[in-house]
Amino acid sequence: MKVKFYLDSKKTQRPEKAIWCYIREYNETLAINTGEIVTPEHWDKQSQRANLRKTRDQIKKGSLKNLNQYLNAFENKIFDITRTVRSKDFSAGFSLVADEIKKQFNKKETGFWSIFDEFKKSKKLHVSKQSLQKYSRLEGLLQEFENYSRNKIRFELINPKFFEDFYSFLIDRKSYLNNTANKTIQFFKTFLIWANTNGFTDNSNHKAFKGKFEQNEVVFLSEEELMKLYNLEIGNERLSRVRDIFVFQCFTGVRYSDILNISREDLRNATWYLRTQKTKDILQIPLNSFSLSILAKYQDHPTPLPVISNQKMNKYLKELCELAEINEVVKTVQYKGNERIEKTNKKFEVIGTHTARRTFISLSLQKGMKPDVIMAITGHTTYKMMQKYLKIADHHKRDEMDKVWGIPLRQIK
Repeated sequence: MKVKFYLDSKKTQRPEKAIWCYIREYNETLAINTGEIVTPEHWDKQSQRANLRKTRDQIKKGSLKNLNQYLNAFENKIFDITRTVRSKDFSAGFSLVADEIKKQFNKKETGFWSIFDEFKKSKKLHVSKQSLQKYSRLEGLLQEFENYSRNKIRFELINPKFFEDFYSFLIDRKSYLNNTANKTIQFFKTFLIWANTNGFTDNSNHKAFKGKFEQNEVVFLSEEELMKLYNLEIGNERLSRVRDIFVFQCFTGVRYSDILNISREDLRNATWYLRTQKTKDILQIPLNSFSLSILAKYQDHPTPLPVISNQKMNKYLKELCELAEINEVVKTVQYKGNERIEKTNKKFEVIGTHTARRTFISLSLQKGMKPDVIMAITGHTTYKMMQKYLKIADHHKRDEMDKVWGIPLRQIK
């Protein structure tokens, strides 16, 4: 059996020609339209593939390379079908093979974007609203990448080079930091695993991409700064409420999405019975005297806490912490490709609702709470998630050692 690719001989107004596949065995022939087009000037009749040397345009060159990969996959699929038919019936003639080829190629294939829509629908019942928004943003980024590369995204063309190009697009064109680009690709891999598991594709090239996350500095409040906020006399009611919500979050270690959904029905016997918004886990969070005192302050309020949107909370937090003179200089280092981006800020400038959860974990470790107990409260499921906080606790050990034993004044001879 021979498989050949030819350009359509019919004259059309368009400069591109349709690519046809001819399958021949002895005197019998089957012709199938591949659904692809190419300009004759970029076609090599001898190799029956696009000729990448016919253009210097790197984007066009990439498009032609993807076309060749598609034609290779098309040809391989024909041989796979032939082997399958004849493994069941060794004497099967060309007509049986041709029928199965037509059957396979005439299937109404579900497009990549239709499958992505199915994926989003399937996730509505299982993930948070925030995660759904991230998948929608991912879809928009993939569509931008498709337009930028001028190549339709198909499952069969998603290979290690695709991931490299998409990663470069996120860094160079979208100005993403390395960690943000890697998180985006992790979301994409989640979709690909789902598509693979549900039979939409047998492509498993997503396994080849291993994103490397760079460790960021963890910004958190010291115990002194936290208690300074807790005891701060504030004349402004708006900032006073922001302070109460934030320190309550610092004393419980929960995400702000869970603060937004707190209800009195979930508060019993100094324990918060919480079903988390992000992971849907059920957690029992013991309320300490500090968090209980804040709840008592709002016992006549319609809700346990006077919550506001996360966006407003982050804005007012910076104003609050500047008022409290939380001015320690903090340095953060991030990377965009090979570019090192170093920033120096006053701590109040980088504080947000996420700082509260980090503060709870960091201070709890410093005070001697066991990591597995902290994990049971915060909902972390692996020690890997706690590693960055454990390193902070290691620095605290140095301070404690010097405090107890003093700094050595001389060396032993």
